[in-house]
Amino acid sequence: MSQQKFTIKEAHIDWTCSGKFNVTTGYAPTKAESAIANYAAFLAPIVLYFLIWQQIEWSLLQIAVAGFLALDMVGGVLTNSLGSMKRFIHTEQTMELNWLAKLVSHKFLFPAVHFQIFLVPLCFNVAWDYAFFWYGIMMASIIFIHLIPQYLHRPIALSIVMMSIIISQVVFIGPEGLEWLASLFMIKLVLSHGVREEPYRPTNG
Repeated sequence: MSQQKFTIKEAHIDWTCSGKFNVTTGYAPTKAESAIANYAAFLAPIVLYFLIWQQIEWSLLQIAVAGFLALDMVGGVLTNSLGSMKRFIHTEQTMELNWLAKLVSHKFLFPAVHFQIFLVPLCFNVAWDYAFFWYGIMMASIIFIHLIPQYLHRPIALSIVMMSIIISQVVFIGPEGLEWLASLFMIKLVLSHGVREEPYRPTNG
């Protein structure tokens, strides 16, 4: 049993990064992982539009920005949680990477470039405090997660996410139609990207 590939209680775990890097799936995705990464997120803006957004008096620009944010946040949560992406983000394998791959795998720089949250006060009726608060909390959470022991990463990240859900409902609330955004912002970067989890594979994969 190698350190890169092993099976525990019939769960096949493979840390080997092989093939070509893909920004939405990492390394060696299954067909199901590719489908989730490349198509599932497109449901979010469609569902949100027909359930909520069409009832709000938004401009075409605001609808476009909201659609981008929904696609980015939902897509990011799904992509970063894939076994094929976890394999890449948290691998200890030495690889030749291009600048984009290096950015995606960096535990601090990748979250730091996520300025999308600032589109909210720029395009919608909400104070700039909203964006500065959530961006600051996200970065502080990322730093804290990587300072504590590995075995505490997941429960602490989940605690942060739960608190963000509560806070986003009572203070630093997003504009109508985007109330969910701050919570997904935290899930995408603190939980999905920041927490190392085993990259499971199909037993025949």
